[in-house]
Amino acid sequence: MKKVIFVLMFCFPVLMTNIYSQTKQESIKELFKLMQQDSIMNKMFSSMIPAMMNQMKSQFPIKDSLANVRSNEMMKSMMQTVKEISKKMINEDMVGLYDKYFSQNEINDYIVFYKSKSGQKYIKVTPDITKDLMMIMMQKYMPEIQKTIQTKAEEMKNADKK
Repeated sequence: MKKVIFVLMFCFPVLMTNIYSQTKQESIKELFKLMQQDSIMNKMFSSMIPAMMNQMKSQFPIKDSLANVRSNEMMKSMMQTVKEISKKMINEDMVGLYDKYFSQNEINDYIVFYKSKSGQKYIKVTPDITKDLMMIMMQKYMPEIQKTIQTKAEEMKNADKK
């Protein structure tokens, strides 16, 4: 009987930790659902695809219509793969990260926030903010990034000639 009690005393904390962990992970998944993570990710990628395709076309103009069609198909296929990976990342990796960095109480606080009007508005406008930020980046900062890349490529090319 003493052995049974000893085993139960040893196993009880481990069992409770597993139950708490499952509950916490379920809370995290509820939070992600409230945050509409899948929808936000899809909207973000949907708005990024045309911008990325236009950027690629301006950098690497394709005059052959068949090559252009294949390029578009490749980009769409790549973005579909990225969407699938993102969904997996949200449902698996991000749950683990939130579990690591946030307590159950903090997760509960976030759930309360995302259920509020302010939280719902935040969810609603986040894709638009992201889209606008991407446009700003593409228009305002991308030329500078391209110039830096081009300068560095020329420096490397000239260094190879020496």
